[in-house]
Amino acid sequence: MKRILGHGSRGLGNTDGEKVAFRVSEAAMCNNNSPSPVAPDPTKFFPKIKGNLTKIVWAHAVNNLTELERALSSEDIMMLEADVVMGKLNNTINQTDIPIMAHPPAIESDLSLENFLELNIRNHTKGIKLDFKSNQAFENSKPILTKLRANLTFPVFLNADIIPGPVNAPNASLNAKDFLKGANGIIPDSILSVGWTTRYGKEFGITEGGYSLKQIQTMIDTLKENQVTQPVTYPVRAGLVANNIDAIKTLLKNTTFTNATLTIWSSDGDSVNAAELSKLIRDVGVDKVYVDVPEDLKNKLQFSAASTMNAAMINLAASMAFLVLSRML
Repeated sequence: MKRILGHGSRGLGNTDGEKVAFRVSEAAMCNNNSPSPVAPDPTKFFPKIKGNLTKIVWAHAVNNLTELERALSSEDIMMLEADVVMGKLNNTINQTDIPIMAHPPAIESDLSLENFLELNIRNHTKGIKLDFKSNQAFENSKPILTKLRANLTFPVFLNADIIPGPVNAPNASLNAKDFLKGANGIIPDSILSVGWTTRYGKEFGITEGGYSLKQIQTMIDTLKENQVTQPVTYPVRAGLVANNIDAIKTLLKNTTFTNATLTIWSSDGDSVNAAELSKLIRDVGVDKVYVDVPEDLKNKLQFSAASTMNAAMINLAASMAFLVLSRML
């Protein structure tokens, strides 16, 4: 998916940051009457989805103030995905690297992790998914998350690629043990979003591949070895998961030590078998699958047998209408 880096050098304490905070803080003013749970389950925080995780709407690459303001002011968006790297706020002089919101290879942003969290705390209507891109970014983020933990009273996903995956993908940039133990230590109520590195899509000219049983088993063994018990979601790439449905079913079947879901994601231009992906979602269940894909792909997916039948009926009706029309002519 396209990653967007904002322009400008302003953060929470200055003019633009104050404008954003002013616009989004009003909703939070009435939320302090009673204690709220830290990192609540998304199905409880978003009751209108009625347990159907595919109805959750995501915003991608919320890595600058402009994108953050846009996402926070949207009535439709529910979860914000953002990337955390070590870097500098724009146009600052002699500043040491801090956790900022940006996607590699970018190392500058107008939004720090702390700014990002503070503004989401004031808004308090969205959940967040923090995608850590390095061990250093995660380690330096831990004190910030610890400081603000009590105020993170919305869904929190802590994400990292911890296992090398398809297709001959590079090694993970985060240490699995350090991430799993660290995430549990700072926000034990959070959802662990742990996945595989991938090498796929138009960037590499790769349109075939899938998750192997060995890669699946490595993930299961890693979580067991680190005694993971908090909720887990497995982020899996749409084009790859659709090519090997049985492997993913094995993953969920053998994750018996915690509550597990899938987060299906895709980059723009990925080759995806929408029919097979729809089948996977229906087989696993909409209460077990987050769908975080571009809109054009999501529109092709059929999440229920009823919707599949409706689509078939529409196609049949269109074919019959064309046949009748052709005979009349």
